[in-house]
Amino acid sequence: MKTIGILAIIWLSLCALVLLVLHIKSHKMIKSIFLNALLGFLAIILINITQKFTGVHIPVNWWTVGGSGVFGLPCVCGVILLQILI
Repeated sequence: MKTIGILAIIWLSLCALVLLVLHIKSHKMIKSIFLNALLGFLAIILINITQKFTGVHIPVNWWTVGGSGVFGLPCVCGVILLQILI
């Protein structure tokens, strides 16, 4: 189980680095960061709405909301991946 957790942390770190580079290279950095956070929040909402059909639920707490606000969709995908694997 520890190996999966370490791999998830490495994956999220790489995604965060890629997002940071893309935001820096973007000409509209603030708009890009806001859109990324909005997509992360909407992904959590959509996944929790469809939990009856998919069986996947993301608990809404400070860590998941903060992570999806900062990292966006890669964080939501990472949380789902961790729930499926663990």
